Amino acid sequence: MHSPAILIVEDEAIVALDLSLQLADLGYAVAGVAASGELALDLVAQQAPDLILMDVRLQGQLDGIETAQRIRAERDIPVIFLTSHSDADTVQRAARTAPYGYLTKPYQLKELRAGIEVALTKSRMERQLRQADRWFAHTLRCVGDGVVVTDLDARVRFLNPAAEQLTGWSVDAALGQPVDQVVRFRPPAAPVAAGGSGQADGNHPDAPGQLVRAVLARGRPLPAAHGLSLLDQGGGAHLVDQTAGPVDDDGGGRLGAVLVLRDASARLAQEALLRASEERFRSAFDHAPLGMALVALGGEIMQANDALCRLLGGTAEALRRCNHHSLGLEDDRAHEQQRLHELLGGAAPGNVVQFERRYRRLDGAEPVWTLVSVSLMHEGESPTCYLYQVHDLTQQKLAAQQLAELAEERLKREAGELASAARSEFLSRASHEMRTPLNAVIGFAQLLQMLKGGDPAKTETYANHIRVAGEHLLTLVTDLLDINRASQGRLRIEPQPLGLQGAVQESLELLSSLGQSHGVLLARAVPADLVVLADPTRLRQVLLNLGSNAIKYNRQGGDVRFLASRADGGRISLSVVDSGIGMTEEQLERLFQPFDRLGLERSRIPGVGLGLVIARSLVLEMGGSLAVHSRPRSGTSIHIELPAGP
Repeated sequence: MHSPAILIVEDEAIVALDLSLQLADLGYAVAGVAASGELALDLVAQQAPDLILMDVRLQGQLDGIETAQRIRAERDIPVIFLTSHSDADTVQRAARTAPYGYLTKPYQLKELRAGIEVALTKSRMERQLRQADRWFAHTLRCVGDGVVVTDLDARVRFLNPAAEQLTGWSVDAALGQPVDQVVRFRPPAAPVAAGGSGQADGNHPDAPGQLVRAVLARGRPLPAAHGLSLLDQGGGAHLVDQTAGPVDDDGGGRLGAVLVLRDASARLAQEALLRASEERFRSAFDHAPLGMALVALGGEIMQANDALCRLLGGTAEALRRCNHHSLGLEDDRAHEQQRLHELLGGAAPGNVVQFERRYRRLDGAEPVWTLVSVSLMHEGESPTCYLYQVHDLTQQKLAAQQLAELAEERLKREAGELASAARSEFLSRASHEMRTPLNAVIGFAQLLQMLKGGDPAKTETYANHIRVAGEHLLTLVTDLLDINRASQGRLRIEPQPLGLQGAVQESLELLSSLGQSHGVLLARAVPADLVVLADPTRLRQVLLNLGSNAIKYNRQGGDVRFLASRADGGRISLSVVDSGIGMTEEQLERLFQPFDRLGLERSRIPGVGLGLVIARSLVLEMGGSLAVHSRPRSGTSIHIELPAGP
């Protein structure tokens, strides 16, 4: 810590020197010595000493008292008079400068040291107090609320700038004035209008004087009074909230009171906007053409509008006695709870969920179909209730039902027309396919009649043609019967566990002569452990149909492969892959039309176009599936899946 610097103002050089030496011995620093008041003022400006020892009689035009007055006016430096003059006039003049001490010569060194220490300590404490006051005053000046401090007599001691602006009084003009004179309120019964005139009432409970006296008497702050009309000096009015509290010293003694005036214009305007918004919402809610309800998170109906009451056949009071969950059907509840959970969890797009809901009617009529839009209402960050907007779907459902009925009738009519056309096409093709062998039977039978046994070789040839045509007719009739039974669900199927390798091998043996005649190689890759659940006769019929087609529509030197493996879901996959002529996309679309030979009717390849149709029907009847993949000149793959056997 540095030693306090002391300025000596003394016109006697010897006394000043002796005093300097004594101060140095006491541990103080001497900031300088001045013999005149003028020089003392210069040294004060240059050195800023911590304390001044001032003689009354000095050289120059200024004496010590006048010099002290100037220093006090400009600087916060304590002054101790050290002089041989102690007459009443001199002491009185010196006292008006508020010195920190007055010592007479000759002095005692102990008295000098004590006076200096007391002066320095007092100056430091006063400086701290003034700093605290400045902090407090600056804080009050920065406060946006008006602050008015009064004494025990309810007279104004302080106004901050906000209070000056609200009241129209300056702090200097308001000091010492009764608080009711400075802070004036229009009586509550008078209309509130900014810029209006009116007389302040100092007797109602919210009057500042009454409030200050009540605070001083009770010793505690009082609740705020809201929305008071404060009149300023110019007659203008400001809406404020007022509160007051006591001001006590450290010992609990009452010093006065403080009034706080908060401008309430923004708050009241916001409240007015909120009330207007609430009124608009209430009006829109009550008069909305669609049903609306506020539903608590627990399901209680808090409010329902007229449209919802009409829709559900009850009054608002009756609806409020119901739980919203009880007005819905049990089948719809799980879906509704799921959507509400999404809404509460913030997962709903746009914070709105929509779903169809059937409402029970309070009058016992049929439940009404509705489309509800639900949003979540909040108070702050916390959800408070649901807003249900209910759209009546009765007319839409009736219209949709009528459209569905019309569509069903149209589909039935079109299906009937298609079935009729298909039957006509089927009969036409069946007639064509049957007429050819019948013509052969009739023709060769007539030839036999004409020969009358005259040429045995021709007779045998004609009889053989009749047999082949008859067998062809028998096969055709059998196939037609199978197709008919399959379409009617009367095809006899007796599934049983069957080794697939043996079934494929048996079919290959029956197809071997056909393959040799067409120059087509037959091969298989079927694991021995594969067992399918199928009808043996029908499975052989499928394999023979697919194998014969693959051979007939192949090329010289081509091949047909039977490949099998295990598929997903406990099924067995079997593929018949050939290297034949393949099919186009257009041919694949017509593949399962009976008697449609895909443009090969005039070719030398025998067939009537029923083999693949029957094969698919049989596979489906055995619980399997059949799919065809083909590309022109790249061969065809037919993939079958059948249930796996035990």
